[in-house]
Amino acid sequence: MKCVFLQTPGETMEGLAEMNGLGFECVAYPSTQDTSSLRDTRYEEFASFLGRVPDWTDTPKVRSLRASFARMLLDPAFEDDDFIIFGESDSTPTVDASVLRKAVEEEFLLHPEVDILRPFLELATGPSLPPTCPAHLRFEPLHTSPRTLDSPYVWGTHAVIIPVRSRRKVADLFLDWRLPIDTTMEAACAEGKLRMHITPHNLFYQKPRTSSINLSQEPGRNRRMALCLSSYKRPEDLQRQIFSMMNQSYGNFHLFVAVKGIPEFFVNTFIIPQFQHFIDAGKLTLRCFPNGNQLSNLLDTVRGIDTSGFELFLKIDDDDFYCRDYLKTINEFCETVPDGYSCYYSDWSWVLYKHGGVVSPQKEPFYVFGSSLVMSREVMEQVWKSETEPEIIRRIMAKYYGGEGHSRIAWSEDNFLHKLMMEFGCSNIAPFVSRKGMKHFLMVQRSNASVTRGGLVPGDAVQHVDVANASSPREMVFTLIHPEWMDTVRIYGQSSYRVSNGDRARVVRQTDSSITLGWEKWGEELFVRNPDGSYHLK
Repeated sequence: MKCVFLQTPGETMEGLAEMNGLGFECVAYPSTQDTSSLRDTRYEEFASFLGRVPDWTDTPKVRSLRASFARMLLDPAFEDDDFIIFGESDSTPTVDASVLRKAVEEEFLLHPEVDILRPFLELATGPSLPPTCPAHLRFEPLHTSPRTLDSPYVWGTHAVIIPVRSRRKVADLFLDWRLPIDTTMEAACAEGKLRMHITPHNLFYQKPRTSSINLSQEPGRNRRMALCLSSYKRPEDLQRQIFSMMNQSYGNFHLFVAVKGIPEFFVNTFIIPQFQHFIDAGKLTLRCFPNGNQLSNLLDTVRGIDTSGFELFLKIDDDDFYCRDYLKTINEFCETVPDGYSCYYSDWSWVLYKHGGVVSPQKEPFYVFGSSLVMSREVMEQVWKSETEPEIIRRIMAKYYGGEGHSRIAWSEDNFLHKLMMEFGCSNIAPFVSRKGMKHFLMVQRSNASVTRGGLVPGDAVQHVDVANASSPREMVFTLIHPEWMDTVRIYGQSSYRVSNGDRARVVRQTDSSITLGWEKWGEELFVRNPDGSYHLK
């Protein structure tokens, strides 16, 4: 039997050795990014079958797969063979071709109404136990349900057999329905528009996808990376993370740091001197900013800087632990996915807690690691636009989470960034890391107290949840030098207070060079900025 499998650039045919050994003929069919053939005429009426909100699955990857599969089914080169196995490059057989061919011929003879035969039952990433009687393979009707979430079957199109008479019908479904093609087939079966029979055991399984490049060699291109690190109120974590990034085994990067919640005087006096040699070497940019919403915290790292020379933008958390080969591994992984793709880490991984002062690492399933988001230039451009055009956020949030959407994303900016990455194409790096055998790639730090980004002055309950420029006030932190005291003052809007004793003041006037505070206890005072970032009483 002939196997025609979709193959994207850089992918290998994972099961080629098994196919050759079991008597299959393998043909690689190039996937396409041209989705102009998609008609998208039907979707809303089948969204309930998917069990998710509309547009959830309408991603570039899904659209490419729909167009590629339809193109493959309608290719005249295959119109004289009813017994072709169509699928993707990760498909691997476990049964001899002659045995499967005989079973398929019998099934089509007994059931000429069948449109699709699926020679697998459930998701499998390794070979299952062989059938009891491999010489007498059997198929049974697919008994689907009104919703795919209630179905006993799993999604998957890594191996399907579609006779010539049904290929136009199946291809039209892929072109019309804005659903993943496996869901489309299940939904069509539930609607009575298709008839599918499946085997009660797996005759095909899926191998992990790899790249055709030799990862034991240096990758072909060292991508320029912008590391975006925003740190709020954690100078110890900030210093450790800067040293950690500067110790990376991969060198083609620049670290952009936005320091928040820490007085500029402290930064200039105690932090910058430690890293001046990195700044002078052109590896580090470190600046102070007022604290705002979560999205602005990311954008402040590169605000006002020409980043046109960077291909990737990495969100780095100040308190997490990255392995020394973190950047190197990302660059290697980018060789295995199309240009312009983003990536993230989604798998069981290490999370660090402390109980009674004792460090306690645990394995937990983090499905979207905010600290592992690696964004392409196109995604970063959309993030910039969303700051002044919150309609972008409303559209994305509505698409993936239902409702009308909103721009008040609060602490869910990681989810917004991840969904934005999906719009332009992204991949999970976790399987790649696992195949490399890395013991530690990223550890999430949960032993710190939660960082509060709202209600920053006692009595104020406003949180930084709006993303638009005209959002709530930002928090600023200053060092004030008074003849009778030296202290740090936090300002939010028109309210401020001394952190050491809680004395409150009204912000009467504020410029780039001075602050006038009206203290509740004794009246107004004018403080003037010093070159080191502190302010002295005039």
